[in-house]
Amino acid sequence: MNPTAFSQTEETLKHCRLTQTLSPAQATVLAELLAASEPWLTLNISAAALAKYLLRTDPALKRYAVEVQGVLVGVICLRYPWLRGPYIELLGLAADFRGLGIGGELLAWAESQARLECQNLWVVASAFNQKALAFYQHHGFGPVGLLPDLVLPGHDEVLLRKSWG
Repeated sequence: MNPTAFSQTEETLKHCRLTQTLSPAQATVLAELLAASEPWLTLNISAAALAKYLLRTDPALKRYAVEVQGVLVGVICLRYPWLRGPYIELLGLAADFRGLGIGGELLAWAESQARLECQNLWVVASAFNQKALAFYQHHGFGPVGLLPDLVLPGHDEVLLRKSWG
């Protein structure tokens, strides 16, 4: 039997551990952490709105808490199925854990899962968020479209895709 993409409830990677269950307490901590950084500051997305997103019932959305040595440091949320591959709806890490290779490791894990069944991996980043755009492009994603006013009027989002096969 072939493995199914994103079917594991726990995954241990080199630098972090993923758990597919988010408690309300974890969602609150993550929401406060994310709301205090970009792009959520510029997009005026509150901690309450982020917590609601992290906890809402949505069977197509896989949410993974990211821990390093038992400390909650981030989250990755993937919509699957999506356009012939999963869509990373949210990837966020605490500021102290950025630039350490964890984000790249999360992308590599998402790609390895996607490759089990798909030919694409998708993500959207705010056009003003040059660090995020550079990060995704460094990891093989290419822009495929501009989405004006998607999240907030006056702000464009960039749809990026990584394809194989």
